[in-house]
Amino acid sequence: MRWVLERYKKTQETLSQASVKTTAALSTMGSALSRKLGDMRNSPTFKSFEDKVGNLKEKVVGPKGNGDSTSPSDSNPTQDNAPF
Repeated sequence: MRWVLERYKKTQETLSQASVKTTAALSTMGSALSRKLGDMRNSPTFKSFEDKVGNLKEKVVGPKGNGDSTSPSDSNPTQDNAPF
C-alpha cells in the first residue's frame, strides 16, 4: 500500500511540474503571438486589407450611422401578423 501512495505522490509532483512549465510556455507563446499580430496590424499590407474589408462592408451594410437598422427577423411574420 505504501508503494501505491509513493507512486501517487510522484505522479502528482510530475503533473504539477508539467502544469507549471506548460503554463509558462503558453504564456510566452501568447505574448509573442500578440506582439506579432500587433506588428502585422501596423503593416501596410494589413492596412490595405483592412481598407478593402471596410469598403466591402460599407457596400453590403451601408454607411455607418445611417439609422436604418433592419434585421432578417423584421421581414419574418410573427404570431400577430401571420399570413393565415
